[in-house]
Amino acid sequence: MSKSKCVRVPTQGAIPGLAPTDYIPPESVQSGDPQERGQSLYLDQTGQLDAGVWECEVNKHVIEAAPYDEFVYLIQGRIDVTDDEGGVDSFKAGDSFVMPRGCKCTWDVKEPVRKLYVVLTHEAYKAE
Repeated sequence: MSKSKCVRVPTQGAIPGLAPTDYIPPESVQSGDPQERGQSLYLDQTGQLDAGVWECEVNKHVIEAAPYDEFVYLIQGRIDVTDDEGGVDSFKAGDSFVMPRGCKCTWDVKEPVRKLYVVLTHEAYKAE
């Protein structure tokens, strides 16, 4: 990954290089089979900022505490996100949102999802 020029982030068609990921702990899955795949496209020199593509199949899973701040742009699919107070936000292809570090929520992935993500990793908080 070059750090001295712009990095193209694919938004259409097949994305070569996606590999299985394990961001969703098996014990958090309430239904479905996530079958997640992803690829980091950019990691800054500090290792604290990561941007890439992630996708998964229909499922419902609980996020006990998001480990990092994340900006999400949905390329395809549909998700209902229920917060820990019961509020539901629905997102579809073309929508974007921020999931703050520590966020507790449930993702109900209604249609297979592909997202672009930008995360500020937990390493950025080690000085706290």
